[in-house]
Amino acid sequence: MYITELSIKRPVVAAVFSMILVVFGLFVFSKLPVRELPSGLQPPVVQVQVDYQGASADVISSEITEIIEDVIGGAEGIKNIDSTSENGRSTIKIEFETDINLDSAANDIRDRVSRVTDNLPEDSNPPEILKQSAGFTTSMWLSVSSSTWTDLEIGDYTRRYLVDSFSNVKGVGRILVGGLRELSVRVYIDPIKLAANDLTIQEVEQSLRKENISLPAGSLEATNIDLTINLDKAYKDLSSIKQLPVKKNKNSIIRLENIAEVKYGPVSEKTLFKSISKIGQSSDKVVGIGIYAKSGASTVELSKKVKERIKEVRNTLPDGLRLGVSFDRATYINAAISEVYKTLAIAFILVVIIIYLFLGNLKAVIVPAVALPVSLISSFLGLWIFDLSINIFVLLSFILAIGIITDDSVIMTDAIYHRVENGETPLAASFNG
Repeated sequence: MYITELSIKRPVVAAVFSMILVVFGLFVFSKLPVRELPSGLQPPVVQVQVDYQGASADVISSEITEIIEDVIGGAEGIKNIDSTSENGRSTIKIEFETDINLDSAANDIRDRVSRVTDNLPEDSNPPEILKQSAGFTTSMWLSVSSSTWTDLEIGDYTRRYLVDSFSNVKGVGRILVGGLRELSVRVYIDPIKLAANDLTIQEVEQSLRKENISLPAGSLEATNIDLTINLDKAYKDLSSIKQLPVKKNKNSIIRLENIAEVKYGPVSEKTLFKSISKIGQSSDKVVGIGIYAKSGASTVELSKKVKERIKEVRNTLPDGLRLGVSFDRATYINAAISEVYKTLAIAFILVVIIIYLFLGNLKAVIVPAVALPVSLISSFLGLWIFDLSINIFVLLSFILAIGIITDDSVIMTDAIYHRVENGETPLAASFNG
């Protein structure tokens, strides 16, 4: 009642306070983060991924997935563990409670996985610990395309230079390269030549492992000089690899080029990425860069920062290489929020018109017409103070608030007018009504 009494007795003070709330509300509006959903609805997720080329799903499950599941099962705050074992890869997603800090959870999982790294197969890749938001796919897909570069060259450039450029953007939790065809040396063995030289695949593999090495061989110390000795038998180019000795006979040496075709090629032939853009042709070679938002990060803000980084990176791209945005989740979020803004505006206009039609008094319309924008704009200040965001739920609550504010305004106006008609002064009617 104190605020009501103060507003009636000192209307100028009430008007000034309302203007202050509106000014500060408009000021902090641009500083509020924009999200699709509140951050509390996105539980943190840590993903453990282990690649083991050539292994079947059963081997992956027994030798990798089960071992890692056993060691991470006791981590604090785990809500759900979802594991997938497929040919060549084990993926384990650990979902935590919403009050768990993502960075702390990732560090805990990383420490636990490191305890069993030595128990994993020797030929498997080291476990990767990734952080992301639950229930969300990539926030953005960027396309790196060219009509003159090969897919191997594009993939190699993307992995070497572009991944690091976008990994340090604020809000990025993980970078995924789609359609990456990593450059490698492929050896296509001719079975007829192999049999003619009385060789087996195992002998060729052993030769590749033993001959292509680079090891420290100690050091030499003398007066005023120290020398480090390295045993460098690593092959630097295709011609040297072709000359690799596989087997020695009495009169000749069988080299790799005598039994196989050696050339550059992708690590896997089963990767592909396609994107459609206004620039370029459908025959262009394309590699995608998938960007996952960190848990709690604003997808809209992340999109803005990534697009700013794209402008910077484009200035350093080599000739013939193009970088663009193929998919942006922020486009959908902005469209959804824009529709809610339109609904807010339509609701406000309809409320004012309907009140005027029913009451038939222009003065009665002034109360809700002023109370609605003041109340809604002032709420932005509360969102900023409590570190909240603008999202679909908040804007939908604004639509409900329009009905509540309108209802209270109409009831209050009707009560005041009734007392005025009974002979009370406007000031007394306002105070008693």
